Amino acid sequence: MKRTLTVVSAALVALALASPAEAAPQDTPARMCSLGTVDLNHPPLGFSVDAVHEAARRLGLNDPEALGLGCEQEERTDPYSEVQSYPNRGPVVLRSKEPGKGSTQLYCTDSVAVFGKILETVPVETLVVIGTGCTVEVNPIVI
Repeated sequence: MKRTLTVVSAALVALALASPAEAAPQDTPARMCSLGTVDLNHPPLGFSVDAVHEAARRLGLNDPEALGLGCEQEERTDPYSEVQSYPNRGPVVLRSKEPGKGSTQLYCTDSVAVFGKILETVPVETLVVIGTGCTVEVNPIVI
């Protein structure tokens, strides 16, 4: 029994340390979203995704799966990479400062960003990032 637990524990550690950002390539821009992120495939109770879908269509992005609000802060993709500039379109990693979300991130294969107040639920002008082709993954910075 002790040997099984040791093997399982070692396997879990190896999995956690294997590749810092399995889905997100090392040169992917990463943004910290001070007002939070939303996985649009699993939105919080009461969150209306219709406004996000409409905003995404206006910006030329189909089938949005992630939303980042207040994403002005650039970050490293993983502990071993440099900060990559985000050109406001293309692949992106979105992270949140919200309690309980620090251990995960949203990696999107395409995105579009706009500065402004494009959603009625956001009371301030901010950098809004809408992504598609997104997956939730472990944030390698906090491992």
